[in-house]
Amino acid sequence: MAITHPPLIKSTPGDPITAEGWNNIIDAIKTLYAEHNRSQGALTVEVRNGKDKSILKDATVTLIAKDIPPQIAVYAGGKVQSYIAHDLNPAEYQMMVEAETYDSEERKIIIKEDGSTLEVTVDMTQTIVRKPVPNLFGLKLAAAKETLKNAGFLMHRVIDSHGKDLSADDIDKVGAEAKVINQVPEANFSHTIGDPVDLLVSAKAAFVEQVTVPELKGMTLNEVRAALKAANLVLGDTNTIEA
Repeated sequence: MAITHPPLIKSTPGDPITAEGWNNIIDAIKTLYAEHNRSQGALTVEVRNGKDKSILKDATVTLIAKDIPPQIAVYAGGKVQSYIAHDLNPAEYQMMVEAETYDSEERKIIIKEDGSTLEVTVDMTQTIVRKPVPNLFGLKLAAAKETLKNAGFLMHRVIDSHGKDLSADDIDKVGAEAKVINQVPEANFSHTIGDPVDLLVSAKAAFVEQVTVPELKGMTLNEVRAALKAANLVLGDTNTIEA
């Protein structure tokens, strides 16, 4: 804080010192002593993620007041987990809290003249960050899952080419073999970090064994059943027609 001293008059050796000049010198010295001995306060700021209340350790807390150089609060870990500023002159400060990927927060604080410590908690709002979704086509499912994780996205619904939803257990079983054949959103789509991505993956081809239906015309029902059984078939519904 700037200190305004009483009027001081320059003189040359041999000039007389008036009572006013001498008193101004005394007043100036008293002002310096008073300023030096004035109680100074402190500030502790707990900076948190507003969503899960976790402590943010890489924020910047700046304090600005009139006629006072800007001051930066220093982060203290351990049991403190807060940003601390000591030796603050009593004043009204504009406090600005900044952290990467979070919206800046500003508020006014007042450091009192009693030398007390002001404790403040600031909950930060995370900025919406978007990134292109990586191209997963052709990747094995396990590799696609890891790629999404590293890019900041969440693998959500996984469907195989037979239309079957894969559970977490299924994903672990087919992860080494199944490959991504489609994805939603598509590759390079600007997607919000942390949002889900759905995948369509390949599945082993399923073949249905086919057999030749034997000629049943003219047979009795017992003969038909026997012929179908021999061909690994079963008799379905029957109708009787009078000739």
